[in-house]
Amino acid sequence: MDGAGNGFGVGNDGDPMNTLTSNDRHSVGIESVVRRLTPLECERLQGFPDGWTEGQTDTNRYKQMGNAVAVPVVEWLIDGIVSQ
Repeated sequence: MDGAGNGFGVGNDGDPMNTLTSNDRHSVGIESVVRRLTPLECERLQGFPDGWTEGQTDTNRYKQMGNAVAVPVVEWLIDGIVSQ
């Protein structure tokens, strides 16, 4: 991995992964073709229901998903705390 982020490269098991942020160019590289992630895909990656940010501009939707905390991660953390 080149460490540049923005969706290029997959890396190996155990490598750190990039985070979606509101400043990144959200894209997916597939066989040398790059496409931008849709707001719906960003919602799904963060664990929100489909359409959670509908009714706003795509720019605001990307910003909200980039600034959000991933729901599955929070659930995992809370479950771990409660089970102790």
